Amino acid sequence: MAFVRVAGNDEPVGATELILEGHSGLRIRAMLAPAPGQTARGTVLLCSGRTEFIEKYFEVTRELQGRGFTVFSFDWRGQGLSGRELQDPQKGHFQSFEDPVKDLALIVRQMGERLPQPHLLLAHSMGGAITLRALQTRRLDVAGAVFSSPMWGIPSLTPPVKSFASFATSLGAGGAFAPGFQHRWVRENFKRNNVTYDQERHARAQGLIAADPRLALAGPTFGWVAAAAECMDGFNAPDALTHIRVPVLVLSAAHEALVDNAAHARLARALPNCRHTVIENARHELMMERPPVRAQFWQGFDALAAQALAPNAVAG
Repeated sequence: MAFVRVAGNDEPVGATELILEGHSGLRIRAMLAPAPGQTARGTVLLCSGRTEFIEKYFEVTRELQGRGFTVFSFDWRGQGLSGRELQDPQKGHFQSFEDPVKDLALIVRQMGERLPQPHLLLAHSMGGAITLRALQTRRLDVAGAVFSSPMWGIPSLTPPVKSFASFATSLGAGGAFAPGFQHRWVRENFKRNNVTYDQERHARAQGLIAADPRLALAGPTFGWVAAAAECMDGFNAPDALTHIRVPVLVLSAAHEALVDNAAHARLARALPNCRHTVIENARHELMMERPPVRAQFWQGFDALAAQALAPNAVAG
């Protein structure tokens, strides 16, 4: 395989594509983009959201390299160019969120010394749920973490919806599309999108999928919905997160339409060393937004990185 290319989305310098083995032997496609120069400040583990893929974050990766970091990113199981659990490649499916957590732990361990220490986590949306679960269960060791619009709650995932998804999954329908979601990817009109106000970056992401339809992902399955609910509910147990003492930054979009900003505020209070910021005039994909929003994102990231990499930073 090779990176998907579209005009205006330059590959990160020195980036290489890797095929790694995840949990249960599933193929996980990854990218290693080394820091420029002789010595890296560390490695950023760049963890994307549902429906996303490595190439969508080329710009972000280049910016991280410019800050002196090696970047390790990958396609979660069931999306991008990683392996699928179901025959229909457009179904967004997990049997359990434990599976991508195990994938993450395995592939970071496989990379070993190719990922210079210390490690920082940068996770978006669904990636924020998977990685918080990895930190919660002590299967990921980082010096600090930045969560962009993390999927720590979904407003539409009400108790009746959770119960129905769990019931359908228990009857063997976990691999079926959940009601109300599209069954095939269709190129999205910018005016109908709810993730960014930046038309150029939106077009670039849509163009990548059009260039290689294997990147396309449609709606989630009953199994995914039930697994997501179970994972997110686990964050709210008493003292579930109190042992995560590394510096954490949670960034929310003021014009959020997909995840629950109230969950960001609630869990930020539960994390012992956390700052929570709401960015105005922004939609869900903060790293894919207009320049003023992106500038605020990078200001927050840089401050967190400086705090986490300081000699007296709290160890994980």
